Amino acid sequence: MPFTFTKTVHPISFSDLSGQEFERLVFATLLRMYAWHTLDWTGQTGSDGGRDIVGTRDDDYGNRITVVVACANWKSFTSTKGNSDIDKIVDGLGENPHEVIVVAGKSVSAATKEKCQAHAKSRGITVSEVWSGSEFEERLRFHADSVFQRFFSGEELPDEASALRTFVQQLDPTTEREAGELIARLFDRPAFSTPIRSESNLPAFRQAIGDTIGALNTGIWRDREGAIITRISTRQSFTSVTVKDALAECVTALTGLRVIFDEGLRNNHIQPCQCGKADCPTFMIEHEYCERLENERSRVLNYADVALSGLGSKKLSRHA
Repeated sequence: MPFTFTKTVHPISFSDLSGQEFERLVFATLLRMYAWHTLDWTGQTGSDGGRDIVGTRDDDYGNRITVVVACANWKSFTSTKGNSDIDKIVDGLGENPHEVIVVAGKSVSAATKEKCQAHAKSRGITVSEVWSGSEFEERLRFHADSVFQRFFSGEELPDEASALRTFVQQLDPTTEREAGELIARLFDRPAFSTPIRSESNLPAFRQAIGDTIGALNTGIWRDREGAIITRISTRQSFTSVTVKDALAECVTALTGLRVIFDEGLRNNHIQPCQCGKADCPTFMIEHEYCERLENERSRVLNYADVALSGLGSKKLSRHA
């Protein structure tokens, strides 16, 4: 189905929203921003201990991390209130989350952000962010414009986490950039950024290639267990010939990448670790095949960049 893209420029007044409505928008935006293993909206049940949203996802190195989000749609945001939420999060969990995000509905000064981040660090939190209302609005419009359009046109979002997740997954993008960002998420993971010589889990690398091919062809992105992560726009659904052709070439290059990998396994140029453990993820790979895989992966990312550029999205980050 062809896309019908629209633009909106109306300012958002988050102060007009209830706490639950604000949390729904944050939850929906986060769903579109990252590929989550789990994402739960705990604030809807009450007694959340400052943890309105809790999720797990992979970091840049493929490690699964816990992210806790506190929604703070207050009339005025102060470091005292922000630090109080951080304390509730830390005191209420058995172990510290890797990352904490505090989302405000109003403006937040740089000094206030720095105080909250310093406090989070002092409480043992590795990564912390404070989003001002305008910064959250930017992310909402950028990653989840379709949600924004529905919500501010008067369509009430589901008030239960699983129903809201399904609603967001099935919602078609309303802008080319939003469609592009959903595709960009496919490549924002270690399989496409970790140097081949440093890749420690090559079976997972191969699985990621297959997942990406399937997502671009069918519009359904599944994890390695087969569960649906989210829906994206299929490569055939775009009207731009440049975008469609680039994504078609990207799929061809992905297939070539998988062929090279399989060839290396058959010819023993890629071999499992000799430790004897059946589930050991470590493989040994010859230099020649490192180079071949790197070159073919570069072709994949180059074609993806052409498509993303045509959709108004930024280029993919590359490893050094």
